[in-house]
Amino acid sequence: MMKVFPAIIKELLTLVRDRAGLLVLFLMPAILVVVITLVQENILELTGQKNFKVLFLDSDQGGLGKLLREQLASGNLELVVQDAKQARVGDIEAAVANGEYQAGIVIPPGASRRFQKAAARLLQPDQGAARPQDSLVTSLYLFMDPAMMAGSRAAITGRLQNALAAIALEVKLSMLSKTMQAALDRLGVPPGSTPLANEKLAVLFRQPLLAVTENQVGGQSGGVPQYNPVQQNVPAWALFGMFFTAIPIAGSIIRERTSGVWTRLMTLPVSPLALFAGKAFAYIGVCFCQFLLIALIGIFLFPLLGLPAFIIATKLPAVLLALLLSSLAACGYGIFLGLACNSYEQASTLGATTVVAAAAIGGVMVPVYAMPHTMQRLSIISPINWGLDAIHALLLRGAALPAVYGDFGRLFLFFAVCAFLAWKLALTRQ
Repeated sequence: MMKVFPAIIKELLTLVRDRAGLLVLFLMPAILVVVITLVQENILELTGQKNFKVLFLDSDQGGLGKLLREQLASGNLELVVQDAKQARVGDIEAAVANGEYQAGIVIPPGASRRFQKAAARLLQPDQGAARPQDSLVTSLYLFMDPAMMAGSRAAITGRLQNALAAIALEVKLSMLSKTMQAALDRLGVPPGSTPLANEKLAVLFRQPLLAVTENQVGGQSGGVPQYNPVQQNVPAWALFGMFFTAIPIAGSIIRERTSGVWTRLMTLPVSPLALFAGKAFAYIGVCFCQFLLIALIGIFLFPLLGLPAFIIATKLPAVLLALLLSSLAACGYGIFLGLACNSYEQASTLGATTVVAAAAIGGVMVPVYAMPHTMQRLSIISPINWGLDAIHALLLRGAALPAVYGDFGRLFLFFAVCAFLAWKLALTRQ
């Protein structure tokens, strides 16, 4: 340890002088996590997983608008009700066309009267078939933002159609109940003697018989936060930045080799493994500082931007162990690059390419489950995926420590293989 400690000090002093390198290591992942999280949050909104802002104008003022508002109140449509005395249909259309709102719903004048009249005609078959000009359908106006994605349009249209179908069913049941009661009265049946002849009919049809209860799976507990882009991106981009430390580690070794410092170090009674350990310990501290910076951004900055705060559940020691092993893997890869490449250009190009590729297939840019099947199978070769999967299992799924032993083992094995190959290369370069 006495030989490792000076190597740690030397690496930290070298890193402090490299201000451009520090800027890349800390500023790049910080900017990326903010930008990518904001973009993904907006995508959730566009695909219907967030609330839509919808203008609502009731030019009818006849009761249909109130029923529709009650039906839409429990969905993901945030209704912005307009004053019927001041707003016009053209105003709603213009606001939606300009992108100020995702959609606009207008109930035209006389809609309630036509709706009730059409419902009454359904129970009067003796009048014959309706003529085309006497359509039973009462149309409402729906305006959609032209730039809205197809999935969002379908979500809003489907929610509105379900609400209208529920209103129509309520009115039909009410009128059917009255018709049946009138028929029973003509037959001399006392009122209320059967539940199918009064207001109980509507209650009967509204009563649910089947329901779905969502249960927590695996080791989840109440302290496990629900998935959101913040919980995905904070550890993902922190790991991305941590693996980028491979480039300055490789650069440090290559500078020592080209300047002759490495040759002089090899003449001293110091094992290459001691020098590797000094670099690894120094940059493990850098990796933890990177994660701390990204976590603080998630905890304090994201709520100011309208995003959920990043939450670390009760498994902090296990998360720290995952970070330690991920840092070791990143440092081992950097040491291997430093001895396998002959110039800084080679190391930086190869290091940046491989780290970005590992991040892409490892679930940093896009969650693994959203990738094509072939890419999902390839993700298992990415060290970033091993660390990310372990952290997500701990933070999002509430998994116990034994559940992530496989990922921990792969990370340590990757570090050990890289360190062994670097040691063999160091011996051949003496």
